[in-house]
Amino acid sequence: MSSQIPILESQFSPPAVKGQFVQRAALHKKLQLIPSYPVTFIYAGAGYGKSTGLSLFTQYSKYNVSWFSITEFDTDLLPFLTKLVYAIKKCYPHFGDRVLTQLEQIHHHVREREIWTCLTKLVNELEKINEEFIIVLDDAHHFMNTHVIEQWIQLFIEHLPEGIHFVLSSRQKPRWSVLSRLKVKGDLLEITQIDLELSEAEVTHLIQEVHGIELGEGSVQQIHQITEGWAIACGMFVHQLSSGEPKESLLNLEVQSLDDLFQYIEIEVLSKQPVIIQKFLEQTGVFELLTADACDQILRINSSSQMLDDLKYQSLFIQQIDDTHYRYHALFQRFLENRLKQTNREEYEHLHREAAYYLEQQNDLENAIHHWLIVRQFELAAQLLADHGQRMINEGRIVRLKQQLDKMPEKDKNHFPVLWFYSGEMLRYRAKYEDAEEHYNRAIALAEALEDYYVLSMAYEGKARIYLDTIRPDQADQFLRKAIRYREPLDVKDEEKARLYHMLGENLLNLGHAKKAEAWLNKAKALNLPIDDTNLEGRIYLRTGRLYQAKQFLKDKKEKFPNDESDLLPQSYRETDILLSIIESFMGYAEDGKKSAELGLQLGIGYDSAFVEACGWMRMGHAVQLLRRYDTDLAIKCYDNALSLMDQLNVSRLKAEPYMGLCMLYGINGEYEEAFHAGQMGLRETELVKDLWLSSIIRLCISIASVQCKRYDYAFEILEETREHFQACEDDYGLMLVAFWKAFLAFETKDSKTFYTEMEAFIKRLQTGSYEFFLKHRTYFGPVDLQLIAPLLYRAQEKGIYETYVTRMIHELGFGDLKKHPGYTLRLMTLGEFQILVGNEQVNDSDWTRAKSKELLELFITNRHTTMTKEEVFEQLWPEQDETGANKNFKVTLNGLLKILEPHRQAREESFFIQRSGSSYRLNPKSGYELDINLFEEFIQAGLDENEPDKSKELLLRGLKLYEGDYLANHRTVDWLLHERERLQVLFLRGAEKLAQVSVRLEDYHTCIRWCQEILYHDKTWEEAYRLLMYCYYQQNNRPHAIRWYKRLEDVLEKELSIQPMKTTQEMYEMVMEQV
Repeated sequence: MSSQIPILESQFSPPAVKGQFVQRAALHKKLQLIPSYPVTFIYAGAGYGKSTGLSLFTQYSKYNVSWFSITEFDTDLLPFLTKLVYAIKKCYPHFGDRVLTQLEQIHHHVREREIWTCLTKLVNELEKINEEFIIVLDDAHHFMNTHVIEQWIQLFIEHLPEGIHFVLSSRQKPRWSVLSRLKVKGDLLEITQIDLELSEAEVTHLIQEVHGIELGEGSVQQIHQITEGWAIACGMFVHQLSSGEPKESLLNLEVQSLDDLFQYIEIEVLSKQPVIIQKFLEQTGVFELLTADACDQILRINSSSQMLDDLKYQSLFIQQIDDTHYRYHALFQRFLENRLKQTNREEYEHLHREAAYYLEQQNDLENAIHHWLIVRQFELAAQLLADHGQRMINEGRIVRLKQQLDKMPEKDKNHFPVLWFYSGEMLRYRAKYEDAEEHYNRAIALAEALEDYYVLSMAYEGKARIYLDTIRPDQADQFLRKAIRYREPLDVKDEEKARLYHMLGENLLNLGHAKKAEAWLNKAKALNLPIDDTNLEGRIYLRTGRLYQAKQFLKDKKEKFPNDESDLLPQSYRETDILLSIIESFMGYAEDGKKSAELGLQLGIGYDSAFVEACGWMRMGHAVQLLRRYDTDLAIKCYDNALSLMDQLNVSRLKAEPYMGLCMLYGINGEYEEAFHAGQMGLRETELVKDLWLSSIIRLCISIASVQCKRYDYAFEILEETREHFQACEDDYGLMLVAFWKAFLAFETKDSKTFYTEMEAFIKRLQTGSYEFFLKHRTYFGPVDLQLIAPLLYRAQEKGIYETYVTRMIHELGFGDLKKHPGYTLRLMTLGEFQILVGNEQVNDSDWTRAKSKELLELFITNRHTTMTKEEVFEQLWPEQDETGANKNFKVTLNGLLKILEPHRQAREESFFIQRSGSSYRLNPKSGYELDINLFEEFIQAGLDENEPDKSKELLLRGLKLYEGDYLANHRTVDWLLHERERLQVLFLRGAEKLAQVSVRLEDYHTCIRWCQEILYHDKTWEEAYRLLMYCYYQQNNRPHAIRWYKRLEDVLEKELSIQPMKTTQEMYEMVMEQV
């Protein structure tokens, strides 16, 4: 019998893989586990890349692989077994002759006992193969409904010889009890459709790198969302794009662009189903969501539950969402719906109508509207949308609402003016303010004609919100009052009126009338105002200087309503994280401010709200301006991004805050003209709309910039104006800041009377407002160098200004024993080129009168943990001179150093930074000097000790970024610095090695590769770096690179040390070579 069975050689070879395919590291990693399990089952729908994945696996497997591609003609046991034997013969030519002889003797239908006989013969033959190998049955779904083969396969699995790894690939998961038993014992590897779906990163790689198609990130995301990672659909999209198909027609799922895919589904999926299933699929393809009840009622059947269960069992592009709801893959549903529309238009429209009626009865109005729109019943859809639209807005389903509104003809919208109001709301949330106002105006005109006063009130409220969103309180006022005039006489819920009172309070706050705003907020609360989604109370606290209360209010809200921000619609500058960010920055908690700004940015991008995104950028600018690890350019870029977005939106008012930030930034950098210009640009915007509080803040920034740039007279003048503005706003924090900077100016200009008055006002508000944070870390409006505060506190103590409190502050800040504090920090950067900052002033090479003075400082830094006698200094710097000559040179050299470090020190006055004890000297450890080495060592050591990979990586990255070069890299090599240089270099290499190792644990191979290469730049014999590089390239399926790094290691070790690589490295190389 078997001799008559046609043998097609191509059935016994894996399908060829085209040159352009995606290297799928996660899938490949899972397939590599096949030799660890007796049985592997791969199941997913058509076109998910099961055969391709397996084919790639077989190319790299070190085991023999017998491959059998099953067809619809292999559904009888004898042909099936005959071909299975031939598949094994491809690897073992002498295998199975006795089995074939027995099969040839069977000329009838296979009986029960013969199934067992055939199994016994085959298993016994397999036992004779004394090595591990793999049997792959591809397209196993072809025999899933053939009882005799299913029975044989289950018996075969139960008696599988040790060392045989049996792999089945199918479009459906069988309901075999043997699989459950294997799973319980841990003997079954399952690879599901989820494992086979392409990730967004893989789709990006396929489009941009494999095929070289330039496509924006948003378009790639859309393709991934539409295809849901379905490999064949992704490939079709790429092919169409490569052929010049416009991306818009693909992303809009235009039918002609999907012809090839639809033809594939027709041939490979639909045509292979029974007629009754085909019919069910076509009819239910009109539904976005399916339930058994909906299908039964609309189709007038009673078997839908079983049908849906069968479709899920077959992995037929259907997903179960919960206990009752299912949905088809988006492209499959599009195919089914289009097919019914083309073959039976009447039934297509009938089913949509029936679906609409059913969904209305279920009160699922949103989906009912969808079906009415498809059959062009616009008036019915408009009526439902008018009733249901506000709920959709409140629940944040604005994209869906916009889609439905866009499909509605204008003449039908004109019958329901509220639909124009909804359109305005959609546009406002996306910061399309001019278009939004036009739609509100249309709603007003139509509502006036119909005397619909509620819609009139809502439309005027919408217009007022435009000007509230963009902080233009003058214009907002008139529309708010009209909204209130129409709303108050109506029989509406109290919360509807409360919302307008709340808005009026917010507008008063924007005008600078915080107390009046608070009164209106309380009036709104009395009417049971719902959650304050505009954070008005928090903003009142902010604008009146109650920063702790503002911060606590917002944090409590986030804790109480953790999902509130994601569920509600964007609130422009009022978003909780956007507000928290500026409060954190004002208080000097820059890291927290940055995190909140990032969350705000993500929210803006997620909601497609350029306005919220712009707010996120400017708050990010404030935060990074305070963080020393970032360059000034990054903050400028953040502010520029915000300004650019405001230009696109044509909203100039919100430019005020980025200009404020630039004013501060340029002032700190000593660029007075740029700072003044930015400040004036911001002030022009705020004064135009009468925002008194922000005007005061910008005036303060101009004042501080003037102080930083030594324009003291102008700073005095504008600070007095700023004080008057803050008094009008009743902002205690602002008043404290004015008093501080005026006290500083008085101290600098030796104006004792003004100093006493202003310092007293400063300390008083510092205490009563709980503003001690201003002294303890750098804040947005405080001095860049906190040491500047020390002399002011000492002078206040001398003058008896709140003496007890000031004395306590001096000790808390660590100034207690330092009577002659110079009022600035000494900053020393030694990793790389030696740099010194005295306060904010950089010391240049030309400032040194003697090069030895600089070298003396380098010597003190190197020996910072101990004192050095003069004799020890002489030995290092003047080893060839006698004691008299060296002592003379030392005095001149030390004097030159002190002039650099403390230019205002009086003659013979004790030095603050260089501590002298008898004839011994050292850097004063209590002087608060900042040394990059200390921070570098802290971060690296913390990263080395940390066991949590993510935390370790973050710490190590922060430390390694400080290493800009070897210790005192420009200094000539001398014995006294060589040990320290080598010690720090080794610490750097250890940190880089640990970072590379934790990056591997996190599967971040790019970071690992980057730092391994950095290690080898410093030490080309560091073997662990080569080993990690080999492993990374191996994991990325780039074996040639892995091999090249091993060969390079061999050459380096032979040349430099005359040794071979370690055994572990050799084993790594062998592992790589086994896969080649």
